[in-house]
Amino acid sequence: MCGIAGIAGRDGGAAEGRVKAMLDRLVHRGPDDEGIGVSEGATIGARRLAIIDLVHGNQPMPNEDGSVLAVQNGEIYNFLELKADLEQRGHRFTTHNDTEVLPHAYEEFGDDFVERLRGMFAIALWDKKRRRLLLARDRLGKKPLVYAEIPGGVAFASEIQALLTLGLDRGVDETAIAQYLCLGYVPPPRTGFESISSLSPGSFITFEAGRLSEQRRYWRLSYEPKLELSEPEALERLRVEVDEAVRVRLMSDVPLGAFLSGGLDSSAVVAFMAANSSDVRTFSIGFGESDFSELKYARLVAERFGTRHEEFIVEPSALEVLPRLVRHLGNPFADSSVIPTYYVAKVARERVTVALNGDGGDELFAGYDRYRAARVAYAFDAIPGPIRSLAGGLTDLLPQAPWVPRAIRRARRLGAMVRLPKDERYLALVGYFTARDGQFGELVQSRADPIGIFNSAVAEAQPTNDLERTLAIDTLTYLPGDLLVKMDIATMASSLEGRSPFLDHRLVEFVSHLPPRMKFRDGVSKYLLRTLMKGTLPDEILNRPKMGFGVPVGRWMRGPMRSLVEDALLGMPERPLVDRAAVRRLVEDHLSGRSDQTPRVWALLMLELWFRYVVEEGPSGTSAKPPYEVTSSRGRTLA
Repeated sequence: MCGIAGIAGRDGGAAEGRVKAMLDRLVHRGPDDEGIGVSEGATIGARRLAIIDLVHGNQPMPNEDGSVLAVQNGEIYNFLELKADLEQRGHRFTTHNDTEVLPHAYEEFGDDFVERLRGMFAIALWDKKRRRLLLARDRLGKKPLVYAEIPGGVAFASEIQALLTLGLDRGVDETAIAQYLCLGYVPPPRTGFESISSLSPGSFITFEAGRLSEQRRYWRLSYEPKLELSEPEALERLRVEVDEAVRVRLMSDVPLGAFLSGGLDSSAVVAFMAANSSDVRTFSIGFGESDFSELKYARLVAERFGTRHEEFIVEPSALEVLPRLVRHLGNPFADSSVIPTYYVAKVARERVTVALNGDGGDELFAGYDRYRAARVAYAFDAIPGPIRSLAGGLTDLLPQAPWVPRAIRRARRLGAMVRLPKDERYLALVGYFTARDGQFGELVQSRADPIGIFNSAVAEAQPTNDLERTLAIDTLTYLPGDLLVKMDIATMASSLEGRSPFLDHRLVEFVSHLPPRMKFRDGVSKYLLRTLMKGTLPDEILNRPKMGFGVPVGRWMRGPMRSLVEDALLGMPERPLVDRAAVRRLVEDHLSGRSDQTPRVWALLMLELWFRYVVEEGPSGTSAKPPYEVTSSRGRTLA
């Protein structure tokens, strides 16, 4: 695992100082070592977090004659198989590190080498003979890679903050800002900056002869053809696929553990880890507010498998961590669960260097509550439109104050859905600011074109039914744009490697080709996975409702964070697309308790912090004391 950066172009070979400056901003991603390779036409480098072959794994890695150099951020889990195949073809290796297979595989297979890789990766490869740079990203987008055209060449890095050391134009991309305000994240290939692009998942790009190519896809999600398997056959195949996906991710020369939320996905990962290892460490995090804490469920799983378990409580106490995370994120980002994810990574890093997680299970097996809500909304299609509109309008009369039970809040959202056209329904479930929010929302939605983004995902995956349509949208937009960004940034900010077995591309391809009834049946989500884990996991885990990794920021913003919210938003300067009068109304409604506007106020707060600490180059002291105390069940406080 590493942070990578480099420059290719006419003066690429004279860019060592600039690449060194970029790598200095990525030390958290690789605190163990640094390497820079200088060639005529390019300079590429990496900060290393040593995981495999601790002694000989420094990058860049060359082929035999040094004509190809490679750096990567990630892990290639099938590197031993690839290495054996390449040795039979005459290639010679000098280390036991997974990165070394990359220049040899490129030399042997050309650009198609990426299709042979199993893992998570962001790769930069310099071909000296052709004076050609290749950048590639893994299929699901687990590892980030951003790039920018510069005079006479191109620069790339693992994080936006590294590229900004080059003095790039910081003009913001207003379409990206609209997408953020609508979705809560900026989907690739855009970033918040006009001058910087993000490489899309499952894609590669090249720079040769002074020209940067278009992004090219080498992998696409697909739901066809359907596998003709009986339920027992599907269960056995799923058991084998999940077991292998977990087993290959136990490959490590350093201690590893797992994030354990107490949900089905992370609990299943821990169960398979325990089946493959006699010593499993687990880490959980919770909140003082009982309705946000899942610790009791995590304990059940830890006790069932005899893990060495540690748990921690997050309490708000100060405010500096948000600027730090905003700088690492580089884009505006509205998922507040990045805070507890950062802290569980921080405390896990005291014990281990690698942590497995349950990311991807919801997108594979239809785990989100919105899939159930979407099915209910589709059932209303048989009712005439005027009646649907009337019924939906009545739900607007339901209260939305913070004290309102979750069931009533869900009824309001369902009411908003049933009166919308089919293409708009998913947006009603996941959107922040949309056309239903008046002139401000109309402007945001028209600029963001979220329906166009969703339809592109559908066109790529070609789902054959409504459930798969929503799964495809989540897998190709929300997963790489939000969840995987959160996990990468939160873990790497703590110099911890996160691994996601459910996002093994072979497992994804298998589950995607299963019929929908094996994922959602009779109102039961994750049907096949629940059936597989029955008798292995406690019934309390299998039967509990979906909770999600929620954070009590709505309460915090009315309490210890109130002064920050008021300072940032009530006095908000002119920002692209933002209606300051609408912002003031939302903030005042939330702080007064008249209505619960948590997602929107939080999204606006994170946007303003992004402007202050990234766009406008706010305070750069990344060693600032973090603002949340993290206290273990034994009373230990982590600064």
